Amino acid sequence: AGLGDRFCLDFLSLLHQNEGVLVGSSSDTLVLVHSETVASTFVPTRPFRVNAGSPHAYILMADRTTRYLSELVAGDVVQAVNVKGETRDIILGRIKIEQRPMLKISCIAINIDSRKNKKVHVFLQQAETVRLIDSEGAVKSVTELNAGDVVMGRHGSEARHLGVAISSSVEER
Repeated sequence: AGLGDRFCLDFLSLLHQNEGVLVGSSSDTLVLVHSETVASTFVPTRPFRVNAGSPHAYILMADRTTRYLSELVAGDVVQAVNVKGETRDIILGRIKIEQRPMLKISCIAINIDSRKNKKVHVFLQQAETVRLIDSEGAVKSVTELNAGDVVMGRHGSEARHLGVAISSSVEER
């Protein structure tokens, strides 16, 4: 996708293996971006961090609203999620923004209840340390994703205005 501003979120709490935050370019469909708890040949683990993506991306907050990454400030409370769907509130300590090469990850979100599919995407840093979680619960680097891979996320049906769910129709592309 070219160069873009990527937002690393550093929290006051340590995140666990198979835990991260929900981020996406559509407020009703978010992917689970894994924390930096996995060892890498390039950098040490940073279990307090999630490399969360681009400034326009939405993130799910602890109060179940969404915010843009660019709106976050230290002290905000975000919802952490693990592969079992368990959640907890974590406090943002700082945001680290740097220009980095970005990838556009395109997905088809499947709502199991309504059986409606939706094309969505998210922009994430092109780096082996940025990881998603596949349908088997395995952590997979965005640089190793292949067409047809299934990743975990949250696909809702509610429209949102200013981050709050509303009963209306909103289209995001």
